[in-house]
Amino acid sequence: MNRLYLVSNSIGNDEDIPPRTKTLLEEADWILGEEQRTTSTLLKRLGITKPFDLLNEHTSRKEMDEIGMKLATTKRTCLISDSGSPGLEDPGKWLVPLAWEMGVDVRSAPGPTALIAALTSSGFATSPFLFLGFLPREEKERERTLKQYIGLGITIAFYETPYRAKHCLETLAKILPGDRQIFLALGISMANETSFRGTAKEIQKKFPQGLKLPPVFVIEEKKERTKR
Repeated sequence: MNRLYLVSNSIGNDEDIPPRTKTLLEEADWILGEEQRTTSTLLKRLGITKPFDLLNEHTSRKEMDEIGMKLATTKRTCLISDSGSPGLEDPGKWLVPLAWEMGVDVRSAPGPTALIAALTSSGFATSPFLFLGFLPREEKERERTLKQYIGLGITIAFYETPYRAKHCLETLAKILPGDRQIFLALGISMANETSFRGTAKEIQKKFPQGLKLPPVFVIEEKKERTKR
């Protein structure tokens, strides 16, 4: 049976790359990467000289159809994203449903994810939790989305882009109840990793200007008040 492997990459520190990643990429009949430079650098670092194709936000519908056809006729395909595990808020999420439709078996080669690293480091409840992916770009829509889910009272995690982290922090300071904390992780597993825990307003005062590292936000669950 033809098979698609979701192959994990590091999320900042090269030592995070699982040994199985190198093995699978060496054995692959076809490699799909997210970005030219990042994929090329990774393969070179692992000593792999195979060609690869790209799957990213610029991939057209026609190109997706072509990828699907090749996927269905290739024994061992490896998909690797720029960071972390493919299929989690990256173009891999388009490929997996297509693989199942084409009768291709899908296997995961697990590895690091910024989501789980931030969630478990936050100290907030990890069950249940809600992952929102990336929030809307437009400020009013972002605020509306957050208000919609904050009311559930459970732990919430989401990704943001480095250049929107400060604006997102401002939104949280505006709409979160004063006693509900957040955890903000910047550049998880990188040499200059930084994290903050406290209310959004407290973190605003400490937020490093100009530090452009990938952020993950985690919002604390709503605490139950004990009646007396």
